[in-house]
Amino acid sequence: MFEDLVRHHQQGLLAGERSFAIALGLDNPASHVERAEREVLDRILPHIATLVGPAARLIDCGPFTGLRTAQTLATLERPKAIVLMNREIDPRIFDTLQAKATTAEISVAPASATPANWDLPAIGSGTTLAMISGGGLGFLTAGERKELFHGASLTLKSDDFLLVTIELAQDAAMVEAAYQEFGQSLVRTCLTRLGKSHGFEARVFHQATSQRVQFGAVAQKDASIQWQDAGCGFKLGDWLAMGAAQQFTTETLAQEVAGFDIHQTWRASDGRIEVMLLKKK
Repeated sequence: MFEDLVRHHQQGLLAGERSFAIALGLDNPASHVERAEREVLDRILPHIATLVGPAARLIDCGPFTGLRTAQTLATLERPKAIVLMNREIDPRIFDTLQAKATTAEISVAPASATPANWDLPAIGSGTTLAMISGGGLGFLTAGERKELFHGASLTLKSDDFLLVTIELAQDAAMVEAAYQEFGQSLVRTCLTRLGKSHGFEARVFHQATSQRVQFGAVAQKDASIQWQDAGCGFKLGDWLAMGAAQQFTTETLAQEVAGFDIHQTWRASDGRIEVMLLKKK
C-alpha cells in the first residue's frame, strides 16, 4: 500500500503535479509535540480510564497509530479490544502491546476500513475510546479530517469518547524553529522515496494566514527527480509542496467536530499542545 502511494506520486510528478501528501515521508511526530503530549497524558490518563470504565474498546487511528497505545492500554481496566487503524504501522508496536499482560484482543483494521467508514467489528460491551495522537490530526488536509470525523461518528455510539491531540497556534518564529529539524528531515525523506533528486533544498516556513507550517523543497537551479528510466524537471525557484502541519484553537476545531461535544480539554505546561476529549452525542 505504501509502495502504491509512492508510485502514484511518481506518476503525478511525471504528469506535472507539484504537490503530494505529506504521509509519503511521515514516520514520527515532531519532537516538541510528542514531548508535550506525553506530559499531558501522564497527568490525565488515569482520569480518562475512570470515565471510560472497564471492558473498553480502544481504537487508535490517525497518522501515528500505535504511538500512545501501550501507554493508554496500561491505564484501562480489563480492556476487550485494541484496533489499530493504520495498516502500515511499525510491526514492533505489536511486540510492545503483546508484552503487556492484557485481556484485550489486538487487531489491525480490515482492508475495507477507510477514514470515512471504519467498518470495524464490534468487540466488547463497554465504552469505546478512539484516539488520534502525536498531533496527527494537523497533518491531515481539511477533507481528510472531515472524513476521519465522519468515520468516527459512524463507528462510535452515544457517550463513546474520541481523544485528540492538537497543536496550538504559536508565534511564527517559535514554530519555524521547532519544526526545522523535523521538517527538513521529512522533506529529504520524501525526496529519497520518490527517486534520485538533484538541485533541491528543503524549506520549512510558517503561513500566518492559515496557521500552518508548510513543508517542501525549492529548486536552487535546474533540478530533477529521477526513478528507473523516467523523471521530471524543475526550473530555478520552482516549489515542490509536500504538505503542512495545521495548528488549531479549540474554537476552530470545534467547528469541524459536529456530532461530538467537547467534554474536557487539557493544555501542556509549555502551551504548545492541547489534548481534547470529545464525547459522541
